[in-house]
Amino acid sequence: MTHQVTAKSNSTLCTTGVDEILQNVALIVSTFVISCPIYREFGFRPETIAPFQLVKRRNTARLIESIQRFEPRAVVVDVDYLGDLYVGKLEPVVKVIVNE
Repeated sequence: MTHQVTAKSNSTLCTTGVDEILQNVALIVSTFVISCPIYREFGFRPETIAPFQLVKRRNTARLIESIQRFEPRAVVVDVDYLGDLYVGKLEPVVKVIVNE
């Protein structure tokens, strides 16, 4: 079963099973690399000045690597982005399959 995860996905305390894995993926997607001092590779890295398509490709690769490293129970199927090119806003939407 494919699950869609965004940075705004609900998070609750004491989750287990599939909900725990999806919550971990949502945390990775919502965390900026700069805001996590212990693991520099953890999370989503906003690029400052680069073409929109290049930013999407770079961040897709980084997100997939971060999810594989920090939540190996989730297999990334697709990464898409919601956002506005003219405003410069990117919001990743990750589709994962959960392996328990």
